[in-house]
Amino acid sequence: MLVKLEHLALMAASSAADDLADDIDASVRTSRTESPVDLPSLTSLPAKAQWLRDQVPMLDQLAALALMLDTDGDGSATLDVAAGAWEPDALLEQAGDARFGPGFVDATGLEGEELTALLTTLGSVGRDLPPGAGVMTPVELRQFIIDHPAVATALRDLRPIGPGLPGELNALTLPFVTAPGDSAAVWEQRRLDARDLFAGLSPQDAAILAMTYPSLVGNLPGVPFDNRADANTVNVVAALADERAELGDLRDQHEENQHDWDFFGRNNDDLEGPIGDLEDRIALYESILRDDRQIVYFDPSGDGAIAELHGDIGPRTDNVGVLVPGTGSDMSNFQGTADRSRSFQLEDPDGGLAMISWMGTDLPDSIPKDAPFANYSVDGGPRLADFSRDLQLEIERSASPDAQVTVAGHSYGGAVVGRSELHGLQADRVLHIASAGMGHDVDDPGDLPSTQRQVDRYSLTAPGDVIELAQGAPQVTDNIGHGADPDTFDGTVRLHSGDKADGSLNTGVGAHTSVFEEGSDAWQNMYEVFTGGDVETYRSPDYYYPPPSGYGGVSPGVQVGWNDDGSRIDIE
Repeated sequence: MLVKLEHLALMAASSAADDLADDIDASVRTSRTESPVDLPSLTSLPAKAQWLRDQVPMLDQLAALALMLDTDGDGSATLDVAAGAWEPDALLEQAGDARFGPGFVDATGLEGEELTALLTTLGSVGRDLPPGAGVMTPVELRQFIIDHPAVATALRDLRPIGPGLPGELNALTLPFVTAPGDSAAVWEQRRLDARDLFAGLSPQDAAILAMTYPSLVGNLPGVPFDNRADANTVNVVAALADERAELGDLRDQHEENQHDWDFFGRNNDDLEGPIGDLEDRIALYESILRDDRQIVYFDPSGDGAIAELHGDIGPRTDNVGVLVPGTGSDMSNFQGTADRSRSFQLEDPDGGLAMISWMGTDLPDSIPKDAPFANYSVDGGPRLADFSRDLQLEIERSASPDAQVTVAGHSYGGAVVGRSELHGLQADRVLHIASAGMGHDVDDPGDLPSTQRQVDRYSLTAPGDVIELAQGAPQVTDNIGHGADPDTFDGTVRLHSGDKADGSLNTGVGAHTSVFEEGSDAWQNMYEVFTGGDVETYRSPDYYYPPPSGYGGVSPGVQVGWNDDGSRIDIE
């Protein structure tokens, strides 16, 4: 038996059936209120109204089927149904699996109206459907996915199959063969193709496409940041479900092992660290979903990789800052980096500064065991340079062409920024904050490519910061050392670290992190670099040396202030 299904006609029938049922009920109520007697003819009408309502779910299922099976994009399909096999529930599940891959419908855990609503929405991508055609808005779909973590997991594992828009998206991720040295051109063309693919869609279709294939779109070069954030909402929901399950298992294991006899008395306390990290990651994910934060890169594997946009990149944007954290940074403590970036973004009263917290690569876990090695920056530098090209596309798409970009690296993050310059980092300004170095193999400006000649560079290291021991240290092997000292690198302007907000000196070991204290001189200098403002250059410390004690020896110097005044420089 051949059955032709037309999505819009079926949705119209569904709406008409629902409206007619409401009209019947309203008429019955009116007649019974106004008539002096109870008319026998009214008795059967409520049952007929209910029968009409009972047909609505099936009509909606058939409308979804029309979208699932439509191959030419006209919103209709012809279905060949075997005798006795007319079961819309089963037909819809088969169509969903045919469109999105075997087992997809089962993986969502949905059925009935919820399944119909989801498949109708996912199947609507790229269709020219009028309002009221039974499709969830992106906001509604986002909330639906948050409320149904199994759906997020199913979508995360979904790969596009078949022709049309999904096939175009999948083509951007497929392997390719090219002549030696030509791969960079292919990657750049794919970045532009992704940009053009999403630019050709309506905002609603672009958002739904991103949420339909989140594992492809979330980190795909060239995709607009708002659509990457759409996709990564789904990825975060799925990661949250995974880590909640893992946390439950670890807590059960920890509780069980507390009752075991332990010769060393540890009682399985080695699980408390991983449990704490999971709790922090879960708190981050919950905050991302609750506050609708803009995650433009997300990979929860291992220590995690993530990038977050704070504020908006749009017509009012004058400056965009990127902050790269250092040793010890991972997903469990990313919130600290986000808070630092957010403090700068919120300071601009006109909303002209957008900030990005970028932790898009693995960073050293430990200072003594990992931080001396350059492989983290060697791996991360190209990733940051690649992201800078996406940022430039975003600025060209949404902001003023005069918007300026500052990329800042703190501690080991400075070494990552330095290595990114070797790969053509697109930035107007680079800021090294208590930086480990200019990057492995960067000893002088001649080591940088010609693309970096117009970059303005700044550094800020407080006197007494222990990072001074790493700055400019010799590269004794191919994997130890982080290049030249940023504070003395030719052409770099060294900035004043100054005082804390309470007037005390922002120097010494603790200054490695206290330079980020909001309201301090160091923080203000960083903000001025991010916004192209007025900075104060380095002031040398003034030390007091107490007289030798009666036992001989030299007393250590104590900083009591600053020897000189710095210069004021207007970056603009």
